[in-house]
Amino acid sequence: MCSGVYPQTPHQPAGLTLTTKYHWLTFMFALFKPKALINGHEAQLAWGDNHLPLPPGLHTIEVWIPYLWKVGSATIQVDTRSGQPVALFYSAPAIAFSGGALDYQQQKHPGMMLAILLMVVPLALVILCCCGSTLLSAMSDSSSY
Repeated sequence: MCSGVYPQTPHQPAGLTLTTKYHWLTFMFALFKPKALINGHEAQLAWGDNHLPLPPGLHTIEVWIPYLWKVGSATIQVDTRSGQPVALFYSAPAIAFSGGALDYQQQKHPGMMLAILLMVVPLALVILCCCGSTLLSAMSDSSSY
């Protein structure tokens, strides 16, 4: 008889569902739980879905990761005056020196291209050095005949 779903009444606080995620390349972020600053009040978050009750009104929300410094900071202003639940998505940066992404839709991880370059370039240099030294060694061996 009871469906278990209750309509939201005007005196009930509006809710915010904040989904946080990090890229597998930044696996070390798993050790640090993200935080939010909502209208000047700090809230501890978890990776994944977080439900935060909010009263109707305008709210400034900042999300970041307390790593060695405040990493991936992203800010958005949310209007909950309609009393309807609001869903936000935060993506941690792929590199610690970049800001995060916070919006109403799923976000890509900022700094991904730079993170890939920072991995590919050193790897290419190592391969070039190894192959180059092998090639030079082979060339010097063939010239001695």
